[in-house]
Amino acid sequence: MTRAMRLLVLSLLAAPALTFLVYRLAKGLGFLEPPRDQQHEYRRTILTALFAFVLFLPIMLFGYANDWPRVWRVFGLINGLALVFFAGMGTLAARRLWRLRHPEEAPPAAQANDAAGKPLS
Repeated sequence: MTRAMRLLVLSLLAAPALTFLVYRLAKGLGFLEPPRDQQHEYRRTILTALFAFVLFLPIMLFGYANDWPRVWRVFGLINGLALVFFAGMGTLAARRLWRLRHPEEAPPAAQANDAAGKPLS
């Protein structure tokens, strides 16, 4: 049996165990339950984006270090697009979470006029 065949058999045998571990991790972190509120949803999105970044970045660096063989260049392009997508998704969720936790406050004069029932001008 060649080395590649041994690795294939090993990966096929290890896949169910790794899938179960990922399931237990997701269940333990609360990813399988509906979000409690908007903040919880944004935090889960940020965490997912960070996991994707940790997963895809080493592949990207390894590919560039080995000058992406011709067959793998399409894979590298898709990997790069996935990195950009998850980075954008995480950044957008982080900005929305920041705005949710730190709402913009009105100036004190506008608050006083609003409390007195006077129109804002």
